[in-house]
Amino acid sequence: MKSYNRHLRPTVTVICHSYNHAPYIRQTLESILMQETDFPIEVIVHDDASTDGTAEIIREIVAKEPGRIFPIFQEDNQFSQGNRPSQFTIPKAKGEYIALCEGDDYWIGCQKLQKQVDALRRHPELALCVHPAMRFSMRTGRQKRGFYYGSNERIMPPQTVVARHNQFAPTASILMRAEQARKLPSWFFVERGLPVGDFFIEAILGRKGVLYIPDIMSVYRRNVPESYTNRFRRSAGPSLEDSMFRMLYFTEKLRGIDGIPENALNQRLCYIRLNYALQFLAMGDKERFDKVTHPIRLKGHRFLLIALAVIRNNELMFNIARKVFVYFRRLRD
Repeated sequence: MKSYNRHLRPTVTVICHSYNHAPYIRQTLESILMQETDFPIEVIVHDDASTDGTAEIIREIVAKEPGRIFPIFQEDNQFSQGNRPSQFTIPKAKGEYIALCEGDDYWIGCQKLQKQVDALRRHPELALCVHPAMRFSMRTGRQKRGFYYGSNERIMPPQTVVARHNQFAPTASILMRAEQARKLPSWFFVERGLPVGDFFIEAILGRKGVLYIPDIMSVYRRNVPESYTNRFRRSAGPSLEDSMFRMLYFTEKLRGIDGIPENALNQRLCYIRLNYALQFLAMGDKERFDKVTHPIRLKGHRFLLIALAVIRNNELMFNIARKVFVYFRRLRD
């Protein structure tokens, strides 16, 4: 990353959110600092009161790179209080664009930001650009390609982005126009209890389409101890059910927003229920599995709906399905 006059407005603000990422944060920040661009960059790194030495590593890197990284150190963990780090970082971004890279992910390729900025400049009507990533399993050490939608640059329609079973793009691939990011609804920043933010960025900023470029330029670590996925899998019973209802509540807030297809949103709400139902299945919580799956009405998935009904209505099938699901999920991880 070149040195520029500090008083110049940066073209890109890179935002890094971190909590207990001591084994990873150095590689994350170094992958950001290695970017080669023809425009100025600033980096904002937010540490949410880590307890494992992450903050000390950030301070060490900041001292070696004066004027390039701007840290925010929380004294008390904000996420545990229902406050998302975006409310502390996005308002401080000075760049025309904002790129995201969580503290346990990292970028590969020194041209990542240049390619994405150039791509969005070719499409002034769009607010969001993403790319594929390598999924790296912390448990097995294996890597495989993920979030891949073909070998050509293309504009992905809102229907495709919203009506998905899971995340559309990896967090570390996101480059968005800062002006549009700051116009995200106030509840995105300040209303407590939003479980995850990526989907809402994808849905709201992608209302005119999301620009996809096929280059694999980041690595997404799976099975990180403090990751959302691991916290989700450790949750049980009432807390998991509460998380589901909060996700449904916030997703419903997208209804009526111009450009977000109603049918896609309905599909997404069903997939949210399905994701939580599978976790209840893995835990052997049949009562909650039954309750969560009963309202699911996924169009075009007749056999899935039949399977859910069979599992719901037969204890033996529930136990068989549980063993099969846990086995295949472990293989996938």
